[in-house]
Amino acid sequence: MKIQSVRKTVPAILTLLAVCLAPAAQAADTNTGNMDVSATIETACSVSASPMAFDTVLPGANKDTEAVVTAVCTTGTTYTLDLGDGLNHIVTGGTGGEYRRQMASAANRLPYVVYIDGTRATQIDASAAGTLAYNNLLTSTVGNGLNQPVTIYGRVIGAESVAKAPGAYTDTVVVTIAF
Repeated sequence: MKIQSVRKTVPAILTLLAVCLAPAAQAADTNTGNMDVSATIETACSVSASPMAFDTVLPGANKDTEAVVTAVCTTGTTYTLDLGDGLNHIVTGGTGGEYRRQMASAANRLPYVVYIDGTRATQIDASAAGTLAYNNLLTSTVGNGLNQPVTIYGRVIGAESVAKAPGAYTDTVVVTIAF
């Protein structure tokens, strides 16, 4: 009985082996098509700014600080950055543009100046002229697709802090990117 089983099994195994080793059947005809691929990169920009924190101001002493405004624009996009006047700005008073930006603590005001250079020689004036006024211009350049930081410098002028009431003074300056 064992020999008969082997005799029946061997032909079945040989048939299976022949089927497995036979060349795969190939299609007689083929056809191809094309797939179109497309993308559009839109002109885009974004802007962010670190806080300009003066921390503790001693009456009568200049207090300096800095902040960083960062723009990101698609490569080749021309853009401008403009600093607003701040929420507490004044249109008149003082002796120049630097006295228009002010921090507030309730009804009290503390003027401050924003500069484009670390030596604090070139002011970025506040102006009643509205947004994108040329004297509020921080920079005008071309995007490269990467972060493009611009450091700005602030100062509370000591003479302007002498008669100020104690308190936490704040302001908000809108940074506008136009492209």
